[in-house]
Amino acid sequence: MNGRNSIKKRAILALILLIFPCLMISSLISVYGASLVVTPSFQDELSSENVKIAFASSGTNDMSPNNLLPGDIILLGTDDTFFDFLIPGKWSHTVIVGGIAGYHEVWAVEEGMWVPQGETWVVHSTKDSIDSGLRTSRFNNVVNNHAGNVVAMRVLKPGGYLMSASERQAIVNFAVSKIGLDEGYDWNWLGKQVGIDTADPEIAPDGYYCSELAWAAYKSVLGIDLDGDFSPFNIGVSPEDLYWSQYAQVIALEMNSDPNGNSVPGGAYAVDASNDLYKLTVYIDEVYYDDEHEGWLMGDGEMYLKLWIGEAYFPSCAAGGDLNDNHLDKIDDAGDDYEKAGSHEALDWNNYHFALLSYNSYCKVRVQASEYDSTSGDDDYPIFQWWWSPSSWHNYINNGWYWSGSRYDMGDCRYTIWFKIDSVF
Repeated sequence: MNGRNSIKKRAILALILLIFPCLMISSLISVYGASLVVTPSFQDELSSENVKIAFASSGTNDMSPNNLLPGDIILLGTDDTFFDFLIPGKWSHTVIVGGIAGYHEVWAVEEGMWVPQGETWVVHSTKDSIDSGLRTSRFNNVVNNHAGNVVAMRVLKPGGYLMSASERQAIVNFAVSKIGLDEGYDWNWLGKQVGIDTADPEIAPDGYYCSELAWAAYKSVLGIDLDGDFSPFNIGVSPEDLYWSQYAQVIALEMNSDPNGNSVPGGAYAVDASNDLYKLTVYIDEVYYDDEHEGWLMGDGEMYLKLWIGEAYFPSCAAGGDLNDNHLDKIDDAGDDYEKAGSHEALDWNNYHFALLSYNSYCKVRVQASEYDSTSGDDDYPIFQWWWSPSSWHNYINNGWYWSGSRYDMGDCRYTIWFKIDSVF
């Protein structure tokens, strides 16, 4: 890690440690910034216009809930707001898609009403002027009327396997089963745990913060750790940690800025989840190293891979390849397990990586060989990249494997990479 990143991480940690005690004792801060307090009754109805006023300060979006499934994870954020600066990364809130509501089946806490039959609902943990802790809500209220940037992700199991309908429902059941058992929103962002008890001695209400709930559900039900270790010093599990999980795949989004906060040409970039999803499989066959950067006095280079695949503009599947590992790995983990190679030598990496795509998504496969350097920072080799518009990658659907050719020459190294795209829904 270079000095600039170390300073940035220390500054973020200092900010968290400074603000955290204030959050612990404050009951006035609202995750939503809601200014409207509603006392539900059978006679009164809260209009959707008033609900929008309560959340408008955080931005709005038009992402459709169509084709989202129970257990899908939605991340929300609005640039240049209080929580955008407080919480590391682009995202400040997390919700889990619950499904489609039946008649008088799911209660929407904010409106004090049943989620209308046929509407999508979500489960999440938050704090506002209405309540604190776990709750169920309407999708259009919490998602569309809450943030300017939104992304929906579906989880692939290790090995690129799809979740079954029963597994997706089990994720939702885990979250819903905790409603009423929690004492409120868990302000202990520095930790994470599957169980509802936060700490002993207790330093925050027994419960979950928003991203912790999604992490705990997948950890408990499927044993999948969705923590992408984005947060500085690997504390807690932030929404950004979920975004950079090697298992989470972007299938829908609406963004007013790129991951670095820069404005998007045209004002917004939006892709709704399609009914016909596709799985991209990338096989890293071999990398031939024309040179290794540390020189012969240091011995063979310590090599690893970095990959970003899937949605071209906003890929969440950032993975690293270890030798002969046929599953998804975090980039940091891949960097912990080096493979030796010298000049004019090849490594058979033999690993697979996976991503999901909606029909109208742009698609990217970006692979970069890297060499560990403990003295001056890691040395990166030239990048190999495929980039397709939707109409381009559609030509590869269900047509088997395609490849780069043997040892595609990028200068300092040569890549042999395969890919295929299959319809999965």
